[in-house]
Amino acid sequence: MTAPAGGRATLTALRRPARRAFYRSRLLRGLVATARRPRLRRELPDLAHLTVFREAADGAVQRDEALLLHSLVRVVRPRTIVEIGFLHGHSALNFLSALDAEGRLYSFDIDPACEGRGRELFGHDPRFVFRTRSQDELTSEDIDGRPADFVFLDASHDPGLNQATFQRLLPLMSPDAMLAVHDTGSVPRGLVPPQHWWLGSSEGWVGDEREVLPGERDFVNWLLDEHPEFSQVHLHSRRTIRCGITLVQRSAPLPRPNGRPTWAAAGESGYDRHP
Repeated sequence: MTAPAGGRATLTALRRPARRAFYRSRLLRGLVATARRPRLRRELPDLAHLTVFREAADGAVQRDEALLLHSLVRVVRPRTIVEIGFLHGHSALNFLSALDAEGRLYSFDIDPACEGRGRELFGHDPRFVFRTRSQDELTSEDIDGRPADFVFLDASHDPGLNQATFQRLLPLMSPDAMLAVHDTGSVPRGLVPPQHWWLGSSEGWVGDEREVLPGERDFVNWLLDEHPEFSQVHLHSRRTIRCGITLVQRSAPLPRPNGRPTWAAAGESGYDRHP
């Protein structure tokens, strides 16, 4: 049954201020989200764990960076994630909260204590596998022969070891795998807290910015020189203190029907229309 024209006009008039209030009020958006959560629980992202992350740039993944990594996994839906550097398990929790039910997270660390910690925190989750292993010793057997779709590197911070690790990873990664390297950012001098030891040292400064971890920046520059077949995107900021993440992925043209050139004229019929 179709509502009378007058009724539709009334509904429209009521929706307009409600929509305006929703866009303007964080409190109202929270109330609406709470009301809708039971119905959308299975498809909404699980972000409650982000409260264990801090925005402080103390070497660990920052809260906003964790949100970014979580979103990447939700968008790309990798079957296999390789995490190099377990530490306290925060990043592992972040990945598991985003990973599909049939996915697998393989976490590696050289600290023997991490194995017990991983078993305590994630022993109930069949998607989680921990191995005590040096990052430059990874083999296909360590990830059960599965191609790695997403690799998170946040361990030694030594450029030579990272180079050896990448050579190990190359045959293990799927053709469109994504590598995320943490701590590749820099911090403007004006954002460095007073009394921080960086300000008393001349090392690591590039102009008026201080490298977060020089070894990681050296590594991604090595990748650029030695593996030009990979593209890089640097997720850094000059407006806040950000440890920084560099995303690395093989460069390749997107497939087109009938081998059509990717630079074909956009004005042709149907080219610029969505499916």
